[in-house]
Amino acid sequence: MQIPYRRVSEYQPVDVSRLRPGRSYKSLIEKRTHPIDDLVARFGRIPEQLLTRRACPTCGSTDESLELEKDHMRIVRCKACDLVYVNPTFDEAHYKEVYASQAYQDIVRDLGITSHEYRAGRFGTERVGLMAEHLRMPNGSTPRYLDVGCSTGFVVEAARDKGWDAIGIDLNPSAIEYGRTRGLDLRTVALEDAGFAPASFDAVSLFDVLEHLLDPRRTLRACADLLAPGGILFLYVPNFDSASRLLMGANAHFIWPTHHLNYYTPTTIRDLMLRHGLTPELIVTEGLDIEDYLWYRREVLNRSDDGMAEIADVLQFLANAGCYGKNLRVIARK
Repeated sequence: MQIPYRRVSEYQPVDVSRLRPGRSYKSLIEKRTHPIDDLVARFGRIPEQLLTRRACPTCGSTDESLELEKDHMRIVRCKACDLVYVNPTFDEAHYKEVYASQAYQDIVRDLGITSHEYRAGRFGTERVGLMAEHLRMPNGSTPRYLDVGCSTGFVVEAARDKGWDAIGIDLNPSAIEYGRTRGLDLRTVALEDAGFAPASFDAVSLFDVLEHLLDPRRTLRACADLLAPGGILFLYVPNFDSASRLLMGANAHFIWPTHHLNYYTPTTIRDLMLRHGLTPELIVTEGLDIEDYLWYRREVLNRSDDGMAEIADVLQFLANAGCYGKNLRVIARK
């Protein structure tokens, strides 16, 4: 029997002041409902005719139970496979418009562009290193890497700096424009329109992407088709069974139903991978659950941290080690 034991010495702290500079994080929280603000102001709710019911985006079942309600939207749990997801939702055209909107551009500018260099050095390097550990490359060959939903390209930049053939795609034009100024091969195009040949890449990543999609199965199939035999898919999604939700309930910041449509756990993300012929090799969590909780106490509840800031890193490590960190990390092989 193997015990999945993690050592405290492995924990890498995060400089939150550089990750979330100025008021960028507070601005994100304040603007989270921007796609529905006008509707709610006019009607007091989201008109039913603008929403469409959908089946479970993992197993296709329509048997569900209400999990919670937030921001005038329903979040349900599939009784067949246990996935938590938003139902009903807007249509696909609505979400494409949201991610191209000026309000979303402002969020990315305030949060992503300002912190790009820190993200590239701290998180990009870490993610590329983790992929390198799992890649099976012939001696001397250059990894071919695609980052789907690349934002400003901070992981693409770290991969390029390591000598990889790295490409990023995203629907956010301001993020792509910024990445291009840094000499990165970034493209404003949807995955289905990108025109990549099958088996073109040794690694494909989906960082903070699947939770945004009406049909994550379609995207997973497309990514699997792009992988060479033995290639790896690396993804991040929010962890519904995280310390953030246990501490803050529906006020957890990642519970964002106007944007986040699917909520996975270690169990349900593994199920999704296996259903698409992808074999999980790594499922771990990392997060800023404790920092987010302390922010919530200060900014929303007007309470002090009662000394918790002094032990925040240790508490976060324990949450991560127990798979209760806010971000699920998954590497799966084709």
